[in-house]
Amino acid sequence: MRVLLTILAALVVVPVPASAAPRENPVLDAIVGTNDSFQITLNDPSGAKVSIIPPGTYTVVVHDNSAIHNFHLASNQDPTVDFRTDVDFVGTKTFTVTFRPATLYAYACEPHWQVMNGSFLTERTAGSPPPPPPPPAQPKPRRLTAVVAANGKVTLSRTTVPAGRYRLTVSDRSKRDNFHLRGPGLDRRTGIVFKGSATWTIRLARGTYLYGSDRANSTRRLRVT
Repeated sequence: MRVLLTILAALVVVPVPASAAPRENPVLDAIVGTNDSFQITLNDPSGAKVSIIPPGTYTVVVHDNSAIHNFHLASNQDPTVDFRTDVDFVGTKTFTVTFRPATLYAYACEPHWQVMNGSFLTERTAGSPPPPPPPPAQPKPRRLTAVVAANGKVTLSRTTVPAGRYRLTVSDRSKRDNFHLRGPGLDRRTGIVFKGSATWTIRLARGTYLYGSDRANSTRRLRVT
């Protein structure tokens, strides 16, 4: 009997508290290109679009519904997260990722990233580094004005300028002549028959630029220091 009780005691299964069971990762749903639409989103379990979430490990389920779109998620601040579906893939793929605290993540359709994109932040935790400062704002471009007179004469408001960004406004009053500016890294012109106003944002590097009308083949000089 003593031996039997010992064996029975060894076979008793001790129940594991529910809190000790492994926790499932929270799930995020990525949806892209339903009916070949130009729409992409990343939703939390409630179906709301993700904007800020706690850091941690997540299961990302990608529903790629189009052979002309894909889903790509990555971060410039966190190189450990970078995954995508192929453009010609249609179906569902699952990825397990760990998002760092206080980090910006972005997602997009690679062929159409300009119109199909989104981003989200992860929350800061105690001891997490502050987010990086925003990039410095670019100085406003300086202004230049060019005129093509009705008789074809081409003038520029300045003939010597420092290097940098410029907003060049061209007033072309001639249907026989145009304005053409060319030089290091730049070649812009209005059309010969164009008559009206055009505004360009350009960058001038150090060196010499030529401007004038193509019909008159004039080569006036703009010096950039």
